[in-house]
Amino acid sequence: MAKLAFDTGGTFTDFAFLGDDGRLLLHKVLSTPSDPAQAVVQGIGELLARVSPSPDSVQLQILGATTVVTNAVLERRGVDTAFVTTDGFQDMLRIRNEGRYDLYDLKIQYPEPLARREHSFGVRERITADGETALALDEGSVARIVERLRAANIGSVAVCLLHAYRFPRHEQAVGELLRKADQSLHVSLSSQVCPEVREFDRASTTVVNAYTQPLMARHVEHLEAQLGKRGIKRQLLWMTSSGGLVPSKSAAEAPVRLIESGPAAGAVAAAEYAALTGERSVLSFDMGGTTAKLCLVPDGKPMIGADLEVARHERFRRGSGFPLKIHSIQMIEIGAGGGSIAARNQLGLLDVGPRSAGAAPGPACYGLGGTEPTVTDADVLLGYVGAESFLGGGFRLDSGAARGAMARLAGELGVSAERCAWGIHDLVNEHMSEAAAMHVSDHGVDPRTLPLIAFGGAGPVHAYGVACKLGIEKVICPAGAGVTSAVGLLIAPVAADVSASHVMRLDRWDFATMRRILDDLAARGRPVVLGAGVRSGAIEHEYSIDMRHVGQGHEINIALPSLDLDDAAFRRQLRENFFKVYRDLFGRIVARSEIEAITWRLRVSGPKDAIVDSLAVAAAGDGREARKGSRPVFFDEVQDFVDTPVYDHHRLVPGVGIAGPAIVEQRESTVVVGPRATARLDARGNLIMQIS
Repeated sequence: MAKLAFDTGGTFTDFAFLGDDGRLLLHKVLSTPSDPAQAVVQGIGELLARVSPSPDSVQLQILGATTVVTNAVLERRGVDTAFVTTDGFQDMLRIRNEGRYDLYDLKIQYPEPLARREHSFGVRERITADGETALALDEGSVARIVERLRAANIGSVAVCLLHAYRFPRHEQAVGELLRKADQSLHVSLSSQVCPEVREFDRASTTVVNAYTQPLMARHVEHLEAQLGKRGIKRQLLWMTSSGGLVPSKSAAEAPVRLIESGPAAGAVAAAEYAALTGERSVLSFDMGGTTAKLCLVPDGKPMIGADLEVARHERFRRGSGFPLKIHSIQMIEIGAGGGSIAARNQLGLLDVGPRSAGAAPGPACYGLGGTEPTVTDADVLLGYVGAESFLGGGFRLDSGAARGAMARLAGELGVSAERCAWGIHDLVNEHMSEAAAMHVSDHGVDPRTLPLIAFGGAGPVHAYGVACKLGIEKVICPAGAGVTSAVGLLIAPVAADVSASHVMRLDRWDFATMRRILDDLAARGRPVVLGAGVRSGAIEHEYSIDMRHVGQGHEINIALPSLDLDDAAFRRQLRENFFKVYRDLFGRIVARSEIEAITWRLRVSGPKDAIVDSLAVAAAGDGREARKGSRPVFFDEVQDFVDTPVYDHHRLVPGVGIAGPAIVEQRESTVVVGPRATARLDARGNLIMQIS
């Protein structure tokens, strides 16, 4: 069956179609922030029109990534949400965990909780950490809360009772009472959304889920209805933050797990391209219209962590936002995209971002009402992006509007418009290279040893500059780089990530309890994967445990040994696995300190697809017909504009080299090949740049 993937971004919505015959078609349209489904339906219609004269007859599987959840949290556009917890803990969202992201800031601030204080309620009940009922559930207190919810016109409720991660009976009873009292109420239970230890993190995750659940449910329903009108009535699959696809039902019930779906799809694609180009470990660089994402991909797999943080009060300060206990691909995000706005700061210096022009009004050069200079405007003035060839010539850019916006800022800074444009481009590259160096160094890796895989609409434009700053010698720009995240959706597996906290010391290991926990995880994860159409025999289970030394405050994730081992061999192997990871992270082990398991994890997944044949090219000749012309392009190495040849990526001949400086244009993106670089196309259409 053919597949069609879409990735809704802040500026553009990207599409990729993979036919039964291996044909790969790509497409891109402007996003519609007020109604994201509008751009999706428009793009699908335009792409299917290229596939068949009767698009309704095409048998399709639709795959999606979306920013609906992320934007709802960042822009505070979710529904009015209430927080229900054990009586006495109503201020949990404000007290947080008493950690401080800046010890010396006496006026430290955090984002205001998504559930207001007057909408935080306590239920009279108490279950101890051992599972004993210290105080029976008072159903009358729940009834009184229901009346207050109605009076406040609350649309969604997050329920997070003390110790419900392991003993959820009271929490489940509260959820049932709330649903019976008001069937229109959306109810998120922490024991279903995030059954893990640490009350504040669990509550924060559940509140974000409740805050966005009605929006995501409506978006899924609206989109499926619109596609149904076009004869596309198959179930949608959605990308999660951990790089797996889940059915619409799961996405609508737990939207918090989709909060980084687009970037996750890009990381999945980067791992595939690394394999196709023979690279073992790479640095993924995804720069779109709103943000840039950097991700270390060691040994062919993106690293998946068990937590995430969003809506930080201080953008680059860990601990200043909402913690989320969800499985997610580990990456660092920077507010630097093509739409990032440049301005003069209070010190009279140039700043870029985090404000973005987005899709509306967009950069000044889009001609849609934007008047402030952006990164894209700078790239147009520098000659990196062609005004006449943007999106294959289907979207003409207004270089005059870009110059006008740049001239106003340049006047404030006392420099020429061209110098201002270069300052914007170089400053963004500096921010991204600093973030990349920090991200990979945190994992003990030297960035100079890694190839850079650059994609997104703006990634290949900035890859040369970022690589030079990092000392990276090899840059890989995939075919269809501007829609790589959509391509990632085509190859991602159906996968459900589930977890449960249960403390167990290694010296007191209970194998019967372990098997019960693992069976319970499988019972939660398998129906999701089966519901997406994966055959039972094709399902794989990947178990791991978060472990620590007894008394430590944080855990590390350890692969679970084979369950076929005998008890003694299993314990020995688990201990060895723990010490190996611990030594790799901290350089030493604590041999005489006992070890304990805290949280058990399972990824239930189906098979992963491949697009190897779809990327192959068969061009021949000496490549001269690939040259489209030339234009003036600014390069810092010569501090001036250079008449630079412009090539059509899709007419290049594999193996035929291009000497920099050069511009290589795809329909969805542009590759800048600087004076220090040479480039060639490989057999699968990827542009490989070598920097000396």
